[in-house]
Amino acid sequence: MINENFQKAKAAWEKGRQRYADKIKPKKNLSGIDIKSVYTPEDIEGLDLATMPGVYPYTRALYPDGYALTPWMQQMVFGYGTCEETRVKMENLVAQGMEGYFGHKVFNIVYDIPSMYGIDADHPEAEGNVGQCGVHLSTVEDYDEIIRDWDMETTNFSLITGDNCLPGLALIAAAAKRRGKKIDVLHGNSMNWYPRIAVQDIPSWEPKYGYAMMADLIKFCTNSVPAWNTTNIFMYGLSECGATPVQELAYGLAWGKSVIDAGKAAGLEPDSFVGRLGFQIGIQMNLFEEVAKLRAHRKMWAKVTRDAGCSKSQCMHARVHIHTSGNVLTAQQPLNNTARITLQILAAVLGGVQSIHSCSYDETIGIPTELSHRTALRSQQIIMWESGLKEVADPLAGSYYVEWLTDQMEKEGWKIFNELEARGGYMKGLEDGSIKRDIDNSAYETKIKIKTGKQPVVGLNRYVMDEKEEHQPFRVDYAIEKKAIERLRAFRAKRNGKDVESALENVKNACQKLKDGEGQLMPVLVDAAEKGVTNGEMMEVMKRAFNWVVTE
Repeated sequence: MINENFQKAKAAWEKGRQRYADKIKPKKNLSGIDIKSVYTPEDIEGLDLATMPGVYPYTRALYPDGYALTPWMQQMVFGYGTCEETRVKMENLVAQGMEGYFGHKVFNIVYDIPSMYGIDADHPEAEGNVGQCGVHLSTVEDYDEIIRDWDMETTNFSLITGDNCLPGLALIAAAAKRRGKKIDVLHGNSMNWYPRIAVQDIPSWEPKYGYAMMADLIKFCTNSVPAWNTTNIFMYGLSECGATPVQELAYGLAWGKSVIDAGKAAGLEPDSFVGRLGFQIGIQMNLFEEVAKLRAHRKMWAKVTRDAGCSKSQCMHARVHIHTSGNVLTAQQPLNNTARITLQILAAVLGGVQSIHSCSYDETIGIPTELSHRTALRSQQIIMWESGLKEVADPLAGSYYVEWLTDQMEKEGWKIFNELEARGGYMKGLEDGSIKRDIDNSAYETKIKIKTGKQPVVGLNRYVMDEKEEHQPFRVDYAIEKKAIERLRAFRAKRNGKDVESALENVKNACQKLKDGEGQLMPVLVDAAEKGVTNGEMMEVMKRAFNWVVTE
């Protein structure tokens, strides 16, 4: 309720700014929402703010006390070379204090480009790329080295695969079985990015078959690997390709709804699998817009899931891993990126996310060095232990601006979401190219704003320096490629050729059955991995079966 004291203060404020008010230019945030210079109780009149953390619709937080029980997971992305080099990196990061909930180990392993697209190290197209932008993993022995000596009951393995998501899960499951473990003990994440054709200009699966494989993985894990998080809804990819924050919000929710629809079509009850879906979200540079986006996202996802038939609170939780945005970092004056990354971490924490990867300041130049990677981790740890931010859930709640902006992000997000649903939903938007077209247009508009200086970027279009700063990038030894090839060939030489041939025929038949709406592919892939079939060999069969296509 607006009281008399406020009205007096407002009148004095209006009088005080009369002489210059007409000089203040209108502002918009990155989503195109008009922003004022001052917000008051009038801006939140009519908003329903009678909510608490841990209470539906979870606008303020998923849990009643936020981070007070345990802080967010520090899930730094890493991986290069072969399994041996990446194994050393895992051990170093643990020594540097990287950890998940309650001190458990958590690894966010990125694959190299050949592995992501199902190409083994000795394939001609892999030449020059093996181990360069991630780890090369081809065989069950590679995965055996990755999981060696970690407590399988508590360690979380997040596999940043690409289109090889199903073979990647099959291979780690086979590695666990080699170590005498049942696969139901596995904890981790599959990206399950099969509907990501909207955020790439490279070959991928025809959407209908991508969705079939995605649902197959979800069904397999729901029945056999219950602690495995089955799907990473890749909102970060939307953001990196140029989506505005509100587009990222809307398209990410539509993507998530399409995953629920696919699971239901595969015969699963929503409460049995939706709680294992998660979001990877990008954070750009407008701090309050990002906080509002995260708060609106939790509220909107709670409604989407409840409308889809979920009744368990866990299944209405929007569990979020933040990847600070790489597309806002600059190669010019790269040390400036430490300030950008810190602001992005701050926005993520104020927004109440569950897990964070913080980029390194030199990622626009090459793979992070040991120093830059450690600095990125330390940025999280300083905010975690020195800032006091983890002590209070949703500390910006009640801010006139943040509450108003949360409401605006929600309203604008629903507009885009509902328009897409009216046109047939996310999968239809992939098939007709409308989602990618909208994102490409936003990316182009942003480039024009930066090029003309309308969107300031320090060091790029403002405060530019003539002299070039020297930075020695991390280099991966190209001898690693030779080592990976030799390792792969030695593995193949000791396999039972007949078992491999039979397993590949079974994969081919299972792919056809999945296309026909019968049977499951994942159990067959696990069996193939146990028999020594490589990532590339599985993917070669799958590509032929599921219409691997090239986007225009």
